[in-house]
Amino acid sequence: MNNFQLSIKKWALIFLILFLVIPLLITRLTVHLYEDFYSPYKNVELDNLDVWMKQFVLDDVKEWNNLSWQRSINEKTNKLGIKIRLIDRKNQQIFSNITNSNKYELNSDIPKTKLGMSSFLEEYTVYSNGKLLGVAYVQDNRTFEIKQTPNKWISYIINEWGGAFIWLFIFLLILIISIRFIKMKILFPLREFGKATDSVSKQNFDFKVPYTPVKEINELSEAIIIMQKTLKNSLDKQNEMEKERKIFISSIIHDLRTPLFSIRGCLEGIKKGVASTPEKINKYVDISYNKANILNELINDLYTFTTVNYIETTPKFKEINIINIVDITVKGFYLSAVTKEISLQSDYNNEKVMIINGDQYLLSRALENIIGNAIRYTPNKGKVCVTVTALNGEYCKIIIKDNGIGILPSEIPHIFTPLYRGEKSRNRKTGGSGLGLSIAKQIIDQHRGVIKVYSNDGAGTTFEIVLPIGTTS
Repeated sequence: MNNFQLSIKKWALIFLILFLVIPLLITRLTVHLYEDFYSPYKNVELDNLDVWMKQFVLDDVKEWNNLSWQRSINEKTNKLGIKIRLIDRKNQQIFSNITNSNKYELNSDIPKTKLGMSSFLEEYTVYSNGKLLGVAYVQDNRTFEIKQTPNKWISYIINEWGGAFIWLFIFLLILIISIRFIKMKILFPLREFGKATDSVSKQNFDFKVPYTPVKEINELSEAIIIMQKTLKNSLDKQNEMEKERKIFISSIIHDLRTPLFSIRGCLEGIKKGVASTPEKINKYVDISYNKANILNELINDLYTFTTVNYIETTPKFKEINIINIVDITVKGFYLSAVTKEISLQSDYNNEKVMIINGDQYLLSRALENIIGNAIRYTPNKGKVCVTVTALNGEYCKIIIKDNGIGILPSEIPHIFTPLYRGEKSRNRKTGGSGLGLSIAKQIIDQHRGVIKVYSNDGAGTTFEIVLPIGTTS
């Protein structure tokens, strides 16, 4: 946006100056020009003639008879455009450059011609101690420009009412400009703001707000733009969450229905006598028991996920030793690892104590989900390693590495999406609920940490968790 903008107070001051000061100044200037244009005559340096005569002629009476002085004064008068005649006290002419052809009048102040050379004499007498020393006559031949005066009624109107008419005209002109400014820069933006709010009420955010040089209104425009972007992002996020919610509910219904259907089938088989032998009955009971465990796992994951994401409970932060949390979690998977003949290793002996502020239950659940996935997707006789190291005394890094089936590069950006299961984990025998990694990421985010994954298809997977030491709620 354009950076030129002033507050309403400053604009009001500008218009006040325009309304009051400028018309008065222009009116005064116009009247002054009129008076100057219609002055009776214009005579260049007329007021300075007496000064010039005194300085160069009257003060040099003793030099009037000097020929060199007379030549000098003749040159000066010719340049100035005047003629002089010098008479001594005996009424004898000493010097004169006035020709007899010039017609003149003594002490005449008004020229005979309207444009041309004037012919009038000025008389200067020189005294010293009461005695007459001489007389100087000056013929002023400089140019006069006499201008016609207007008619009396025009002159009367201009003299009496001209200033008021000019002031009124300028005032109306500035008033029109001010009204247009207020309409375009204040009233029009306010109407546009009304349209914008109506669009927002209809959840339509494709509108533009105007820019004005009025600071307060422009600040309102910027605030509406911020509101527009915020509401649009909020609506887009809400629509996306609604879409995810529908997918989430349909996926949960499907995942819950599958084990329930198996349990119901086994119970019906036992009830109807399909399992007629103790061996078949035990088999149906084992199937039902396994499916019930899967169902229980799904419900636990769903509860944790909704607690972390939707209920937004505040984690119970306290000082904990992350080494102990990792150690307890790893030992909890020893039996599962032995069953699949997986080598479950840990390496954090060099770090005896590493205190952070965190929620012990939530961090344990995040580690369980990641380590559980590593064991689940590592084939028999594979290897899973968990290490903890310190980074510059400010962070701790937890690394969970396996040599399992790995993750396709195209699937890595989606593995933290709720209910997402990769192509290799679609089968419920190996795949989980699709919530474990999403829950883990949410927990790590709540602890202001970062979780990253590195993997190649068939080359194993590595999860890195970085948590700041001294995390607060």
